Amino acid sequence: MDYPQGFIFIKEKTKLESLSTLQAWFTADVEIYLQGQSPNSKVLDQKIKNLSEIHRFVWKKSDYQMQCIAFNHTMVSHAFLWAHNSDVLKVYWIDSKEHHLEVSCLAKRIKSALQFSYLLHELEACHMAMANYIYAKTGQTMLDQTEVDRLMMGRAWGTPSEIEIHMRKIAKSETRAGLLRRIDLEHSEEIAA
Repeated sequence: MDYPQGFIFIKEKTKLESLSTLQAWFTADVEIYLQGQSPNSKVLDQKIKNLSEIHRFVWKKSDYQMQCIAFNHTMVSHAFLWAHNSDVLKVYWIDSKEHHLEVSCLAKRIKSALQFSYLLHELEACHMAMANYIYAKTGQTMLDQTEVDRLMMGRAWGTPSEIEIHMRKIAKSETRAGLLRRIDLEHSEEIAA
């Protein structure tokens, strides 16, 4: 499938039209990829997997079930939006092969950010267990651990780490999240033609 590629994530339970109907909505020159209906593509499946992991991280929906329609055009079909507007979760874009590599790298970094968050949770649990043990044995609270306490205080209220905040911003920017039309790419195509 040529670039640019758009990826429309919709609710899993959304009943989609046939591939031929979707194709008609997007016009004949646009390639459509629908998992389960189109011939399998490991490359597109991996892109969808990466983008779905990014989506779950950015929007804090780790268990969200979605389906995806991939297409190669600069705009989401008006007919598709008319039929499924309330079912669309988000639209993401991959502009080029180089951009695909950046998005793949981003997906790996998001896995690292999730691991970082898990390790912070483990650190908090370990610190609390040690502080409770010391208090039980000595009767003294841990008052001189201000750097650890500051870190833990924000986590207790659900405050994301600075790393998580920046990763979410980067992910939204890198995937052009939410744009329905890529006028910037249409203009570059006209210049090239």
